[in-house]
Amino acid sequence: MPHTVRYRPQLIDQLISAQRIASYSKVFTTKSDAELVGVYLWNAYVCAAFYPLLCTVEVTLRNAIDTALTADLGKYWWKKGTLQYKSFALGAAKAPYPLDQITGNFAAAFNSAQKDRSKRMGKRFKGKPDHHEIVAKTEFSTWEFILENEFMGNNLIWPKHLGKVFRGTWPTSANMLLTCKDRVALVRTFRNRIFHHEPAWKRSNVTNEKQAVAHLHEKAEKITELVSWISPEKIDLLEKSGVLKKVHRACSLSEIERFKYLSQVSSIDSMAKFVEVAEAARANDDTVRIHISGTQNCIYELNPI
Repeated sequence: MPHTVRYRPQLIDQLISAQRIASYSKVFTTKSDAELVGVYLWNAYVCAAFYPLLCTVEVTLRNAIDTALTADLGKYWWKKGTLQYKSFALGAAKAPYPLDQITGNFAAAFNSAQKDRSKRMGKRFKGKPDHHEIVAKTEFSTWEFILENEFMGNNLIWPKHLGKVFRGTWPTSANMLLTCKDRVALVRTFRNRIFHHEPAWKRSNVTNEKQAVAHLHEKAEKITELVSWISPEKIDLLEKSGVLKKVHRACSLSEIERFKYLSQVSSIDSMAKFVEVAEAARANDDTVRIHISGTQNCIYELNPI
């Protein structure tokens, strides 16, 4: 049982770190080290639930932009001289910052794709990686930089391709490009927290469990909204596959209690009782813990889909 684990000094103070675990103790109500580490594990569970949603928004965004720009400018649309920008000046010594970042990111992606091909072949690959290999290796920041106002104007990629990239219902905004760029920046920052194993719930004004859960729901809704601007079909997939439901279920007070080992176990002694518990789990969208009477002392978790 978790309560028999020896948490200190090595597990909490060294392997998790006293500084990291302290941020949890300030926000979450815990009465033991088992509950405290339980909340820490809940954060890992939340990060795992967000992973498919974050991957979806990143892949959907980059593919939507790349498809539109490739059709217009060719497979290597990101090259200087091909990707035009607002402040272009003949003979200028330096390109604007967004263009430098985009071309730099694609250069790094080219090298990374080339190294991957070499590993697969078992020898050095000196050729040019396929277009999709390069695009797949780009940093998420690439797709934030391409939404800069530097590329907005007559004969430039925006607003020419906005309707091709963002095919869903647009938000009410005087500046769609800026709104999208700001949303991508928000998603990228949150994605980096998730991928670097930082507390997903953390924000300056989050001081208790309820606020932590509310903050996570807000992030999930903003990420989902960005996907909806790009592709209604992807939203349909996320809903019907249960990805969105899993995120919202993970970000709940009941799941925090479960990871603290405080949730109740329902004893199942008949099919009628099982149906009753299962229906309650479905109605509340909760994970419930059950024990089937007459069996060994095993606890099962029942997840509605």
